Amino acid sequence: MIITVDEFKEMGFQAVDEELASDCIKRAEFVLNGLSGGKAVPTALAGGAAADYVKQACAFQANAILRKENALRMENGELKTEKVTIGDFSYQSTGDSSADEPFDTNFTVIRLLRAAGCLYTGTEVCE
Repeated sequence: MIITVDEFKEMGFQAVDEELASDCIKRAEFVLNGLSGGKAVPTALAGGAAADYVKQACAFQANAILRKENALRMENGELKTEKVTIGDFSYQSTGDSSADEPFDTNFTVIRLLRAAGCLYTGTEVCE
């Protein structure tokens, strides 16, 4: 796995159900590998700044999946509050609607993967 549940929590994300969080992290890894053409895992294992970007992308994607799963599992219309803090960046949301997203997770994940160099698909020019 790109990140563990403990790393997910260390990044400031909440995971009440660790088994569900682990499943969401695995699914996020599938998404990142698909987006990057299989470059996400090797980049994460290589270490350095690029690996940190991939791990952050995995955490954001896993959090988006986890929020959807939690929304499906909500009982009796109970609203939950979620607070996420990563460095100087923080946000808080209440409810189960994807409209509560303070930013577009998809673009955040893409930007992080691009910063890690996982989305470069240039070809060599032969003379």
